Amino acid sequence: MSIMEPLPEVTDPRVIDGRKIAQSIEGKVKKEIEIFVGEHGIKPALATILVGEHPPSKLYVKLKHWACKRVGIISEDHKFPQETKEEEIIKLIETLNNRPEIHGILVQLPLPRHIDERTVMMKITPEKDVDGFNPLNMGKMLIGREGFVPCTPKGIIRALEDHNINPEGLEVVVVGTAM
Repeated sequence: MSIMEPLPEVTDPRVIDGRKIAQSIEGKVKKEIEIFVGEHGIKPALATILVGEHPPSKLYVKLKHWACKRVGIISEDHKFPQETKEEEIIKLIETLNNRPEIHGILVQLPLPRHIDERTVMMKITPEKDVDGFNPLNMGKMLIGREGFVPCTPKGIIRALEDHNINPEGLEVVVVGTAM
């Protein structure tokens, strides 16, 4: 379709309120965490790694920490200046991989250009890779043995499922904000 062609008629417009779905999910997760902590005496913990001053990334990490607080997950925030060397980030990831009280690691992307994102993501142990970017987790997803998966596409699929929408053959527009 060129920019000059008229837009096709919308035959089935549906608006999905992602915030409402997220609130519902958070309520369920909070209850599950309370039960888990009561049964096992272990409080889940997430470590985030942010390199640089990219405003959307800073906001995204802040929102993750707020969400953790709301549902009862401990969160650790590891911030580094833009010029931090890749080796320093990898060293922290290896430390976090070996800390049994840390259950998930999130490296906020994008990373500065001098840091190879693939190398960094491969260093996160698959069991702690909450974004699902480790090649083992990506491979599991491709063969239908889903473990951790990238959260944005998973959230969109969840929203469609909650509204009994089969996206096969549809043209879908996703609009979001960082707030």
